[in-house]
Amino acid sequence: MVWWMSDLSTRLEAMEGSIASSDTGTLSERILTIEERLQFNNDSIKEIYGKLEKQDEMLRDVEDELAAWMERELAKVYAIINDNPLGK
Repeated sequence: MVWWMSDLSTRLEAMEGSIASSDTGTLSERILTIEERLQFNNDSIKEIYGKLEKQDEMLRDVEDELAAWMERELAKVYAIINDNPLGK
């Protein structure tokens, strides 16, 4: 068991040395590229949400105008029906 623990310790030290001496420049560049892409995507998503909110507001306005128009037109139909002398 002691030999196995010693072997693990030796492997860990070797791995630490390998990592410490490795060049991380490429990794840093890749991380920077990913961060830039994430920021661009985040900005794009925020822009899309803004446009969707504007579209939703426009649709609500159209719906309100359509409902008001239908009420006015139905009021005219009801007035015509109620003013019909045969219906009295």
